[in-house]
Amino acid sequence: MKWWGLGAAAWLLGGCVIPQDASYLSDVPEQRNRPPRFVESQMQPAERIVRGYGSDDLCQLTFEAIVEDPDVDDRIVAYWYVDYDPTRTQREDARSVIQPKKSKVIRDDRATFQVNFNSADFNRLNVPGDHIVEVVVTDTALVEGREPDASSTVTLSDGGTVVDPGYTTTYVWFVRTEAGGGCP
Repeated sequence: MKWWGLGAAAWLLGGCVIPQDASYLSDVPEQRNRPPRFVESQMQPAERIVRGYGSDDLCQLTFEAIVEDPDVDDRIVAYWYVDYDPTRTQREDARSVIQPKKSKVIRDDRATFQVNFNSADFNRLNVPGDHIVEVVVTDTALVEGREPDASSTVTLSDGGTVVDPGYTTTYVWFVRTEAGGGCP
């Protein structure tokens, strides 16, 4: 009974009054950067594994990425790579710029990359075998085309600063190119 009484007293008196200082939030904090995302249900091709490129009925491929970013003022850049090799210095195979649209989280413009099996331009996808097509989407500048630049700083209301990083996200398709396909 004695323990029950102590438990009840502790429960009733368990609330603690913590003194509050008199400083109030003077300004609304600045919104920090948020990452862009892919709308995966609307990516093209819809299947992540594409078979038969270079055959009679698949001589051309169009890759499209739909991007959303809650920071509607961000400019988004999509870098397209075919068979990226991190051990070599390699420029992107294509680049798409998606300009900001005020009050539109899901952008109307699409990041697009088109390849044609019969194109005169060199295209690693035209070599028979398995390939990776990757799109890297970013809302910041990239260092060497792959890593986000971490130099973006935000000044806080108290005069301090904090690094507000940019973000990147990637999406990958696997493509099998057929040898001796029948593309006219």
